[in-house]
Amino acid sequence: MRTIVLFFALLMALAEVASASVPFKLGVARYTVYKQKLDDALAMMQRIDCRYLAFIDRTIPYEADEKAIADYEAKLAKYGVKTATPGPLYFSEEKYAREFFGLAKRWGMKTVSVVPFKPVGKKGKVESEESLDLLEKLVKEYDIRAAIHNHGPDTPKLFPDADSIMKRIAKRDKRIGLCLDIGHERRCGKDPAETIRRYADRIYDVHVKNIEVKGTENLAVPGPRGDIDIPSVFRALRDIGYDGYCLIEYEKDFEAVEAPLLESFAYYRGVMDAVGSE
Repeated sequence: MRTIVLFFALLMALAEVASASVPFKLGVARYTVYKQKLDDALAMMQRIDCRYLAFIDRTIPYEADEKAIADYEAKLAKYGVKTATPGPLYFSEEKYAREFFGLAKRWGMKTVSVVPFKPVGKKGKVESEESLDLLEKLVKEYDIRAAIHNHGPDTPKLFPDADSIMKRIAKRDKRIGLCLDIGHERRCGKDPAETIRRYADRIYDVHVKNIEVKGTENLAVPGPRGDIDIPSVFRALRDIGYDGYCLIEYEKDFEAVEAPLLESFAYYRGVMDAVGSE
């Protein structure tokens, strides 16, 4: 155990300084630590020296005013953490979406992650032109970029990959773009690095993870152990000048996530440093 602890400490020391050549920032998607209360999640992030945390639905009330937002940010600041891109927000109703966009506007956010959908049956969700019409109206009105999150082959009718999103939004307002989940993109048989280069001007947010490629299953593994070529992904992001967030989304071990999250974070930071030094 002591050897493992020292190994990770060494990795963190090596990854401490990110190269100025890499403009994007590494953080954690709130879904990764959704089983933990906010204070516990923040303490965990402080221990691994991760400084950006996204938030998900109702982390704070959507009606929160500037003071409540400042209080939330002050709470994060005590742990050395800042807010990253929120979402993804699933929405079909305009009132609900407006509450979210209103909060983001008061917060001063430039980008949000979303999944607009049309409800089908009791729990079904499908992509539709009507839901995208609403999204387009909101990005214009609030002047906020909206990054649509892909979700892999499990949702063939709800933005499975980047191509499916771009087919819908190519001629729409340029403030609508991609929140590229590289794991789900790979599960669709696509190369995430190629996707990044192909849609360089519409990559607004990135969810980073590694997976074991076994058919289309979502088999999450810590960063250095999977089948996705992470260095090629980070090189592509570097080359297109991406300056947003790469949010770690580790979809496994939710109640005991600290060790795999630390392993993943240290690896990704190390790759960022190496890629930035090339």
